[in-house]
Amino acid sequence: MLILKNSCFIHVPKTGGNWVRHALEAAQVEFEYYAVNDNAHLGHRDCPHPGRFKFAFVRHPLGLYRSFWQYKMTYGWDEASALDRACRADYFQEFIVNITTRYPGAYGNMLDDLIGTEQASIDFVGRYENLQEDLVRALTLAGESFDEARLRAVPAVNVSDKVRFPADYSPELIERVFASEQGVFRRFGYRAEERWSAT
Repeated sequence: MLILKNSCFIHVPKTGGNWVRHALEAAQVEFEYYAVNDNAHLGHRDCPHPGRFKFAFVRHPLGLYRSFWQYKMTYGWDEASALDRACRADYFQEFIVNITTRYPGAYGNMLDDLIGTEQASIDFVGRYENLQEDLVRALTLAGESFDEARLRAVPAVNVSDKVRFPADYSPELIERVFASEQGVFRRFGYRAEERWSAT
């Protein structure tokens, strides 16, 4: 979690949070890194300034699960994580079967914890697929001072190895994710067939 002058950024895993931090630094936005028990992924209820504007980003579920698996294959699985232990797989197809069977709705449940439910959400939820524009919008809505040109010049960071770890969806796997994460698709207006794979 990052605490800015007027706002609080909630980092949803695999939605561009590391890029946001680099972009804020480049844009000369002052912020403080805030964590509890080494947990950087704190939810809206953990913000030490409850009244501040809160913002976060979400990602298309198909892109999120692909990115999650590629990240784990690139940097390693976390043996302390029950989800990692239960869903770990050397093949993407097996990972998708594991997570949709053993942790159905995992992404939607995480979002409810981090940014609040659909009925009680934080102030602004942008899309990873529109990260630059939505970060500019969030900072503007929060009344933060920032250098927009410098923000937009920041390249991608924390990129997983997509060459060594290709992750292709079959129609059956897409249907599995769609069934598992129906709430996310509906809540944020994503469609199973829309273009998401380029990011």
